[in-house]
Amino acid sequence: MPTPLKTDVIIVGAGPTGLALACQLVRYDVDFVIIDKSEGVTHYSKALGVHARTLEIYEQLGLAQKAVEQGTIAGKVRLLERGEVLGQVELSNIGKGLSAYPFMLVLEQSRNEQLMYDWLKERGHDVLWRTELESFSQDHTTVTAQVKASDAAFQTIAGKYLVGCDGPHSLVRHALGFAFEGSTFERLFYVADLRIDWKFSHDALTVCLAPHGVVAFFPMPGEKRWRIVGAFPEGLEKDERDIVYEEIEAQIKKEAQLDLDITRVDWFSTYKVHTRHVDKFSAGRCFVAGDAAHIHTPAGGQGMNTGIQDAYNLAWKLALVLKHSADAQILETYNEERLPNAKRLTATTDRMFNFAAGKDWFVALIRTTIFPPLAKYILSIEAVRKKFFILISQIGITYRANSLSMHETGGGGGGGAGGGG
Repeated sequence: MPTPLKTDVIIVGAGPTGLALACQLVRYDVDFVIIDKSEGVTHYSKALGVHARTLEIYEQLGLAQKAVEQGTIAGKVRLLERGEVLGQVELSNIGKGLSAYPFMLVLEQSRNEQLMYDWLKERGHDVLWRTELESFSQDHTTVTAQVKASDAAFQTIAGKYLVGCDGPHSLVRHALGFAFEGSTFERLFYVADLRIDWKFSHDALTVCLAPHGVVAFFPMPGEKRWRIVGAFPEGLEKDERDIVYEEIEAQIKKEAQLDLDITRVDWFSTYKVHTRHVDKFSAGRCFVAGDAAHIHTPAGGQGMNTGIQDAYNLAWKLALVLKHSADAQILETYNEERLPNAKRLTATTDRMFNFAAGKDWFVALIRTTIFPPLAKYILSIEAVRKKFFILISQIGITYRANSLSMHETGGGGGGGAGGGG
């Protein structure tokens, strides 16, 4: 058995949340070991939206400008029904005066991960890839993790804290016995990254409204590249693993009712939409973050952003305890602050998703008939635009009513870039 590794923080999972946590710990000069069972950063686009709060966090790492340069700003939303344009809503500067990043950036998860991973490597850090958590235990001073590398060799890692950033099927969450309650939407959804020849410009999120849902086309970096998200009709009996791409393309064309030529398929997947969150974010010296703590509908592109902000919130608190002898009680505020946020987030995205994909006839009537002509005018009202941007971008998240903000020395709990994290 190799000599145990010793560190301050063990990070399980090197997706966006784990990498974001590692980057923040580097900023605070906190030692860590980060492991992941994958070969490297994902090659798949997966999550797509990067919001203002996340870009403010990236700015502290010197990554915001790189992200903007690599991504595509969603300049407007184009609403269609039966192939006809019903209206357009400008988005390119929707958050003017509220953030230095008054827009939604389209930048796939793979590029976000690569940005953060390169940042870590440039500073002499790396991920233990092809390394999987087998088990862990904790006492009042130490968390001891048993991990297995790709060569089947076992390694012991001893840390003062452990953070599970290991996704929706989190081993860390299961081992801690956290509840993960919620619901599952019965319809089967699809996502596909494609190259498309059609008449529409590449500067708008194009939403095709239909009685049973929507088909959304997100412009992605690269010529004629689009992410398409939609759903199969309710009652489809096939398992998601049995769906072939041709069925997805047929459904896209049926729902969108557009003249389009799909010239290349980069990636596609099918999935059921779940909305769940843990009953607590920590137990003893162990924490969960990102998809290990909460999963929700894709409405509003909140998932990856929320995980990065979980990491931001936890990192500075760990640093205060580990580097500046702060009372460990401050770590309890991670659960105090982020659990209510997870609850609000799942409720909000559920409402948005039900409007976009709900089968109720009245909701469908509003979605296809009433909403399109009103959307442009509603979002032209400054107060509405401001509220919408604050909600979607997550810059409105603060903790002024929480315990850290009740003390003059609570620093960092209430605002500033990433203060909502």
